[in-house]
Amino acid sequence: MFDVKIFIALNDVEELKKVKYFLISNGFDVVDQATNGTSAIRRILTLRPNLIIMDSNLQGMSGMEIAEVVQQNDIGPVIIVRAVGEGDIWLNSNNSIDIVFLQRPITKSALLQTVQLSIVNYQKTIKLKEEIRALKEKLEERKIVEKAKGILMKKYGITENEAHRKLQKQSMDKGIPLKEIAKAIILANEIE
Repeated sequence: MFDVKIFIALNDVEELKKVKYFLISNGFDVVDQATNGTSAIRRILTLRPNLIIMDSNLQGMSGMEIAEVVQQNDIGPVIIVRAVGEGDIWLNSNNSIDIVFLQRPITKSALLQTVQLSIVNYQKTIKLKEEIRALKEKLEERKIVEKAKGILMKKYGITENEAHRKLQKQSMDKGIPLKEIAKAIILANEIE
């Protein structure tokens, strides 16, 4: 239904079973589970689920420690389940947008909303990261082309438009991307 692979790591086996059953009955795919942090991190790194739901105080490795590893490996969003009175760690400005805290007792509606919002927000984050990467590539290409145009303008005493057309013509004639032609011109200029 949703094509979302979820990993659950909770200390309480009964709570884990209830959460797993609820998620499966709502169309999610629970790919694996654990009751301690060490086992959880190994399985998460191997399975690379789309969402991780875990206790804040897992044995062997805390939920925050696992969440940091998950973020470093860009695996997916993390929902950390915590008890009332565990502190206001959600107010820490260093926490990523990919970590959400869910307070016990876990209600079905709160769990479902948190899962859905975590997935939607993570997908938006991925899209924004991709857009940023594409913009950086375009900016880098533009810098390279501008530098190559400057070299051509100086070398041949031509205008910027003429230099640009010269680059475009070479790109089209040789079937090589404009950026690669510009790099070749810059390299040839550095050798001279």
